Amino acid sequence: MYRLGIDPSKGWVFEDESVVWPTPVMSVAKFLGAAGKEVASSGLNREAPYYFREDSFDLVSRVRRGRFYKATGQSGGPWRVYPHPMVTFPHFQQDSDGAYKASGLTHYEPWKMSREFERQQVAEVLVRLGDDTASTLWQVIHLETGFTGEEIVMLKARQSFGALPAVDWSKVPESAVSAVREKLDTLEDEFHRAGVESVVDRAREAATAILSAYLQKEDIAKAKGEDLSKLVGLLVDYSGKHGRRVVACAGEIAARLHSRGKHAEQEARGVRELREQDAQLAVQCVGVILCDLGWAEWK
Repeated sequence: MYRLGIDPSKGWVFEDESVVWPTPVMSVAKFLGAAGKEVASSGLNREAPYYFREDSFDLVSRVRRGRFYKATGQSGGPWRVYPHPMVTFPHFQQDSDGAYKASGLTHYEPWKMSREFERQQVAEVLVRLGDDTASTLWQVIHLETGFTGEEIVMLKARQSFGALPAVDWSKVPESAVSAVREKLDTLEDEFHRAGVESVVDRAREAATAILSAYLQKEDIAKAKGEDLSKLVGLLVDYSGKHGRRVVACAGEIAARLHSRGKHAEQEARGVRELREQDAQLAVQCVGVILCDLGWAEWK
């Protein structure tokens, strides 16, 4: 396995005794469990304890292939590195044999995420790439060990565009525009950065605000303040068994997925834990409700 040294002042990446050219795509990485909390140790370098080194990216399938590295805590120790025809090291001291002493590097070593999360008994992990100002979420879809002993990881992007339909706010009841907009904005934000349980929770809140607004517009006063399950029941009573059936089913799915995130529900009913696909389904249910009520369209 090959260690990496990163020169923060120049942006160079060294792999053992060689500079990597062209400079690889290196993204700060964090690991989130279903509840959206970090599940890996913080590492020894607080600025960037983990990096994902991208080897390839398929734009069509939105799959990235690469390796993870973890900071070792060593910084400033000299490395012997050899020159590259495309890179010069004027600020490094050169030895008589042509090698340079590279100093001021931050050291990283290959990191096997499967071993760490197996030890922590974490079933599913989302990877957040980027910093707090701009980041994307990725699902781990494949792991394998290469001949160097490094773990090669394949990541698939969580859908970032088109997660929700385009809302025509003129069709949303005026009294509910603010509440519905707030819930949808929160859901969209959580979908791009949070864990599975948080996304499902926000989807349920959005579905509740939408159905409550619709039923109150239809002069069903007792819809005010009810939870999602009760609102689905009121919708069925109002529209009939087959009227607004898709909306009712979508609301019921969002409500049931939310309950599955609770430990008590898992123990009492023996239901499985939530997964990334469940979060995507919950968001799609909100989109279906909006479209079938005539408040939005898929673009």
